[in-house]
Amino acid sequence: MSSRNPNMPIMTIAQVGATGGDGPFAMTFAVTNAGDDSVRLIEARLPHVVLRADAVDLTSMPALEAGETTELAFDVTYQPREDASEPSNPFLILRLVWRGEEWRVLAQLALAQDERGAPTTTTAVLSAHRVGSLS
Repeated sequence: MSSRNPNMPIMTIAQVGATGGDGPFAMTFAVTNAGDDSVRLIEARLPHVVLRADAVDLTSMPALEAGETTELAFDVTYQPREDASEPSNPFLILRLVWRGEEWRVLAQLALAQDERGAPTTTTAVLSAHRVGSLS
């Protein structure tokens, strides 16, 4: 899924892999710059209790040019909810610089499990917010 507003970075985020037995799981996400301007990735993390990974520093990566894709790997702790009525809406947060300003791109993830019990996700909602703005 990608954001589509020309006044913000246009990104696509999709899980492309998960490996591991009882955890932690190695999860990989493809991040694509679907816009016309380059972006510089700063940090990525999965902060939710159900699907958690520490922040990954991305400042040493080269800029992600228009149309380019990179893969981000995380060691993820997966704690499925015992009660299906409890919300389980993990998300991936990217911090990046676009047109000289810092942004946060939030990907809300729809969560499931594969036959091995590994977490699988699809991007349900994607939004971008300029750091320091209230919108």
